[in-house]
Parts: sequence; C-alpha cells; structure tokens
Amino acid sequence: MCLFVDDFNPPDPVVVRRVASAAAAAGISLGCSPFCAPPLPGLEGFPPEACDAGLILGGDGTILRGFGRFMEAGIPAFGVNTGHLGYLASAEMDDVEPSLLRLASGECVVERLPAVHVTMPDGSGHSAVNDMSLNRSPRGGMLHLEVRTHDETIARMAGDGLVVSTPLGSTAYALSAGGPVLDPGIPALLMVALCPHQLSLRPIVFSAGTTLEIGVRQTRGEDPVVCIDGRPAGGLGQGERAVVRYREGCCPVIRLSPGDGFYARLSRKFGWGARG
Repeated sequence: MCLFVDDFNPPDPVVVRRVASAAAAAGISLGCSPFCAPPLPGLEGFPPEACDAGLILGGDGTILRGFGRFMEAGIPAFGVNTGHLGYLASAEMDDVEPSLLRLASGECVVERLPAVHVTMPDGSGHSAVNDMSLNRSPRGGMLHLEVRTHDETIARMAGDGLVVSTPLGSTAYALSAGGPVLDPGIPALLMVALCPHQLSLRPIVFSAGTTLEIGVRQTRGEDPVVCIDGRPAGGLGQGERAVVRYREGCCPVIRLSPGDGFYARLSRKFGWGARG
C-alpha cells in the first residue's frame, strides 16, 4: 500500500510508526507516496501506480486530497481518521490494528464514488470527489453569474458564488451553505448558491446527465476562483464559462465489510436522526 499524509499537516511520527507496525503485522507492505514531502521516516518511496491500494492518514480534508491523488493513479484508497470528524474515513485510528487485519484478510468491498468533472476555459480538466465551487475573490465585488444547460438558461444570480457537489459532497460545503443531504445512491448533481442576493434562489438537484455551463456575466476587481475539493484550480474571467459534468464511479474507495452504512455514518458523525 502507498501511504499518503499532508505535508503541511502531517500526523505525529508516533502515529505513523503505529500504522506501519500494524500494516507489517497484517502482512501489508507499506511505502511512502511521493506526494508526501519530506518522505516519511523509515518508509521507502513508492509511486502509487506500483501499489494495489492507497492508505491515507488524516482528517476529512487530508482524506479528500488523498482520494484525488489515488483516483488519478487509478487505485482504491482507504482512509484512517486521525483528525476530528472523519466522515470520509473507513476506519478510526483507535481501531487501526484490527481494521488493517480485516483489510488484509479481504473483509472489505470497493465502493466506486462519482465525481464532479470541471472543464476550464483553457481546456484543462479537473475532477472533484466532493464538489467544485466558484468563489468571489476577497478583492472582488459581488458576482453576477449565469447557469445554463446546452440549450436553456437555468438561473441568473448575484452573490458570492455557487457550489456544485456530488451526493457524497452534499454533506460538506453544500450542507454548510444550506443544501440538502443526498442519498449517495442517487446519480445526481446538487447546486447551491453562496450568499445569493435573492430570496427565491434555492438549492436544486440535477440528473446525472445534465451538463452545466457556469458563466461569469459581471464582476469587479479580481476574478472569482474555481476550487476543486477546496483547492484553487484557476480563475474565471468575465465572459468565461466552466463546464461541469457528473462522472460515474471514477473514485474507488475501500470500505470494511460489514461496516457502517451511509445512514449509520450520518447519525454517528453528524447526529442526524439520533434523538429518539
């Protein structure tokens, strides 16, 4: 397995040693992803493409970035929560030893998550497991946006921007912006406006076959920023458009079986429906 941690917020070396020992005890060969800098102590560097799976240590932000890295390499990822919420994790650090033993013995399934794919005006493409967002620059004014399909205007809006998420991402930025939670089995895109200056502009769910064109009609100051799973991917100037599509099953994630289902995680991590 190829280990991924954030280089700007790496876990404690004690945690890394514990995970390395647990992997060795389970018969798992563990190497260090080249995306981790500096290299983790005592671990040989492996390219992800040479490994069967990726192992991610961190909170949800780190796990999300690891999903993106391993999705690009075409291998499934297994997240271990060493942060706070850990909604995206497949295991908790407190249970890492039995979890890796179960993983090594094949008590797991591969869940293939959809993604949001964004094509920028320059032709570059980016895939997000949670969401893409178009955000007003701190040095820019209110955004005036237009959202279209290929043959119809969906909305014209003024505000701070918008977020388009997968069903998994409906529990992230979109949820904080007032959007609904989507069952992950629904093939759909969710769009939520960010601080819209309109009372009527509510979140909307699109079918998976819908192609969205998000254009900047008017802005002042610096261009708004397109973010992919929270990472800046470039600006969108006045008159330019980004094209957003749903991509089915392109991010493989390892889940232990039997394990928490979607609603169990939603209740345990967010407290949804927990009062009875």
